[in-house]
Amino acid sequence: MSVESPQHPPWRGTETPFDDYKDSRLNTRPARLFVALSMTIALAGCQKLTGAAADNTPELKVGDTVAGEITSTSRLNYNDGSRHQSYKVTLKSGEALSLELGGALNGQLAVFDGQSMLAKASTGSYEGEGDSTSTSGVSLAFRAPKDGSFLVAVNSAGADSFGPFKLKTATVVPYDGKPLAAGSQAIDWLMSKKQEYALKVDKPGLYSIKMESSAIDAFLNLNGRNVEVEDDDSGGQLNARIQAYLEPGDYTIGASSMNETTGSFKLSVALTPTEGNLVTRDGTALTIGQTAPAMMDSRGRRTFVLNLESAKLVQFDAIADGFDSVLKISGPGVDAEDDDGGNGTNAQLIQSLKPGRYIVEVRSLNGQGVFELETTDLGGDAATPANSNRKDAASEAAAEAASASADAAVIQ
Repeated sequence: MSVESPQHPPWRGTETPFDDYKDSRLNTRPARLFVALSMTIALAGCQKLTGAAADNTPELKVGDTVAGEITSTSRLNYNDGSRHQSYKVTLKSGEALSLELGGALNGQLAVFDGQSMLAKASTGSYEGEGDSTSTSGVSLAFRAPKDGSFLVAVNSAGADSFGPFKLKTATVVPYDGKPLAAGSQAIDWLMSKKQEYALKVDKPGLYSIKMESSAIDAFLNLNGRNVEVEDDDSGGQLNARIQAYLEPGDYTIGASSMNETTGSFKLSVALTPTEGNLVTRDGTALTIGQTAPAMMDSRGRRTFVLNLESAKLVQFDAIADGFDSVLKISGPGVDAEDDDGGNGTNAQLIQSLKPGRYIVEVRSLNGQGVFELETTDLGGDAATPANSNRKDAASEAAAEAASASADAAVIQ
């Protein structure tokens, strides 16, 4: 019995071995190409950062801290060339979880429910002491929409970002929901784009509301009792602060993030004692020689009325520590404005005023809060030009002194 060699199959009919082999190669090429493309697409799908956790995805238990490292062998994200490591966490519906990413890795965090992204956060930076820029870690908090397993992805910030990391998890205990008041504070996690808190004011006064966080760019707004104010960075670094004179009543504080990230923050409310004569309404009458302590309105301004029975030379000073003040005086033959004529960023005007009624307005260029408006009677020196200020007078005096010195030198 003869055995046919597998390297040389028997050829039948008149077909030549070469022709038969050529046809066979041509017939199988499309199928092989299809299989190759299918495998490539399948591998690409596995390598992309998605919410489908494989069975071999490491389990991440609540309260654990895990260490890892993103290297050139980590799973590739084909959309931008970055790398990632994924974990699987199991939660009950409504359970809130915080994630903190630390270490040398310049990274990002993302949480998926299947193919849907629930939350994401990336490395942020803020201005630290001495105007030096510091890099904060990555913090993220989310609430489980249902019972089940969710994919947590640690992703590098770019194709050339590698390094070790630590991922810490903890259960979030949300704010208990009780209204805030003077002297109270709440430590909470920003779980959505905006969270609201009730504020109950029992006594009138100057209230300071502050939102502090090293994880997010804080943004605050306050509404209620004809008050509507907001702030971004008045609290220093990326913290927000609102100062407002509030009457007794109920208000709503809105806390959110400018960069739409999540993370922990502290919300505090403080009451600053003020004198009983604090001006909180427009149209208050001024008395020359007296200082009027006042509070800006929600638009960052306050207006006063000055009635004069005789001509006077009056100096006006708007003194504020928390903002850059602007002064404006309008009335019979006067329409003057000043920004930094006083010390620092305080405004000052020296005006020769005729008898009549004048409107004095104080505005803020970069904030709100309490200020003092001082009025001083400088006498009836009509030679002082209208719309002048102390800086102009000082400049003119210096110029006159220099001129006198030059004349004396020539005479000698």
